[in-house]
Amino acid sequence: MMGVCLPMYAIHSVEKPWNTWDTIATIICSCGIALAYFADTQLHEFVSRNIILKEQGKPAEIVLKKGLWQYSRHPNYFGEQLWWWGLAVFGWNVGYGWTFIGSLVNSLCLAYVTGLVEQRMLQHDLRANEYIAYQKTTSVWIPWFKLSFKGEKVKNT
Repeated sequence: MMGVCLPMYAIHSVEKPWNTWDTIATIICSCGIALAYFADTQLHEFVSRNIILKEQGKPAEIVLKKGLWQYSRHPNYFGEQLWWWGLAVFGWNVGYGWTFIGSLVNSLCLAYVTGLVEQRMLQHDLRANEYIAYQKTTSVWIPWFKLSFKGEKVKNT
């Protein structure tokens, strides 16, 4: 955590007037917070809905493929990364370009965690086939349009 928080030290240790780069960094951070919030809210609603369906003896949804999740398999992670890279832009803007190291390390750690989550999703027999199809049509992190198995655009569901 210390490494990824270094941009905050840099930002608060230099007196520099607000400029265009600060505005850009603020937009990046704000978009990251909003994206992570909405993605996590959609995930929470999905899990809560599945709990209710199970209690009612109804089949649960197997894979979340609605909302932001139709464009990215991990939109919450992407939002988090936007936040950290926005902080790095703040650090770079005040002359501490080395603060990108913290965001890079954070991105590498989250890439590793993403791999673990993906493996765990494939270990569930009921979920594996549908998740494999989801993997083939949906971007891992960066939200993007759905693609067919052949790489052609398909209608979003």
